Amino acid sequence: MQKPQRIILASDISGLGKVAVTAALPLFAICQLEVAVLPTVLLSSHTGGFSDVFIEDYTSGMQAFLKQWQSLNIQFSGLVTGYLKSSQQIASLMKFKEKEEIPLIVDPIMGDNGKLYQGFDTSYVDSMRSLCQKADLILPNLTEACLLAEVAYEDKVLTEEFLQLLTQRLATVVGTRRIVLTGLPLSDDQIGIAYFDKEEGFQLFSGKRFPQQFFGTGDMVTALLSSAYFQGLDLKKVIPMSMSFIEKCLETTLKSQEDIRYGVFYQPHLGDLFTEFNQLLEVPNEK
Repeated sequence: MQKPQRIILASDISGLGKVAVTAALPLFAICQLEVAVLPTVLLSSHTGGFSDVFIEDYTSGMQAFLKQWQSLNIQFSGLVTGYLKSSQQIASLMKFKEKEEIPLIVDPIMGDNGKLYQGFDTSYVDSMRSLCQKADLILPNLTEACLLAEVAYEDKVLTEEFLQLLTQRLATVVGTRRIVLTGLPLSDDQIGIAYFDKEEGFQLFSGKRFPQQFFGTGDMVTALLSSAYFQGLDLKKVIPMSMSFIEKCLETTLKSQEDIRYGVFYQPHLGDLFTEFNQLLEVPNEK
């Protein structure tokens, strides 16, 4: 049996609500990756609709984690970053990445709907751009892609031509070979994921768009595509599989009539995900 790969997931941990680390860990396990969790922020719950949220910046703890792991000479197969609190955290991760020389996947979480999240500014965008320049794959949403590419955000119907130009511009500015744009509102009932590879070109995938706001879906996409990347799978095959999986999970979540603030109810579909992902692993990768 092949020895499992161990990766680092640097992101926030919410005690309540299946987002970030909580959403991602079961998916990484299903996709046969071991994860060393590197907390960046601790929260009593995520901030999407809950009140009185306790939030603790975990920068000093994060740096202590990295120091111990380096002293143990652990061999990591890669680093995945989610929500990072500050430019200081970004600098720590860049230093670690340069020393360890491991592949880097960045979900540059910093804004949505054309605006930066609270607490971030242009200097943070610059720091995040520097991190993305070290990455093998980045997974921004539309707002984050525009910020990184220094392109004006426009709230309009997205065309394939615009998205292709945006990914090409982003690839030029950041230098990353592979880019995945997530959560693209293509129409009232269609949501998209765009894939760009400097060698393979551009491809747009679409799926069902729901009117409700679900928390943690971006973290699910990052976990699934990161798992595929580290295991050498063709992302053009994994993206439609991931979109279909998430769509089924969202339908199940709505049928459950559970408060959607608690996250996507994906548990009933984990068995199917295991089967489908393993089928891809068993087929020779034909890029």
